[in-house]
Amino acid sequence: MGSFSVDKFTSKLGQGGALASLFQCELTSAKGAGSTIGDFAFLCKGVSFPASTIEVATVTFMGRALNIPGNRAAGQLTTTVYNDEKMAIRNHLENWMEMINSHSSNKRATAMKKLSGGGTGTGTPGSYTGSLSISQLAKDDTGATKVYKFMDAWPSSTGEIALSWDTNDIQTYDVTWEYNYWSSPQGGAGST
Repeated sequence: MGSFSVDKFTSKLGQGGALASLFQCELTSAKGAGSTIGDFAFLCKGVSFPASTIEVATVTFMGRALNIPGNRAAGQLTTTVYNDEKMAIRNHLENWMEMINSHSSNKRATAMKKLSGGGTGTGTPGSYTGSLSISQLAKDDTGATKVYKFMDAWPSSTGEIALSWDTNDIQTYDVTWEYNYWSSPQGGAGST
């Protein structure tokens, strides 16, 4: 066992470590769902990154199970959003989901026919997908230290909002996002 040394430990924790509170999440929605919600970057108060998992494929040889890498598992991205009084972001998301599949008619809007935004993240016309860009920000205000881009994203669930006379908290709700893949220009898995 190595000797205890605070100095050695802190020297390995570059610039004091990344803070969970220093991030920004930007949303580019499907073109047919309405305008891009610029306030999302300010009102998205939390993000839960999906785990990066490669599924195991098991092959048996003479009674012994051998584990080999299979396909990458699809993950879900979850964001937590502050609700403003006009419910602008929630209205936008509900409209987007309504256009993907209507409550009353069980149909997709004609403006939402394409699966992919072409990987551009801009939400091409006719596509029901958009993108989310999540930036880890530096403590010294020099910009992003790492950016994750979730491509061909669409909201699969807009969470409940609990109302109660017992609280004065600002409302929040979770949004679950499906996506086709993620990339990170700074390198590592999924880099582009």
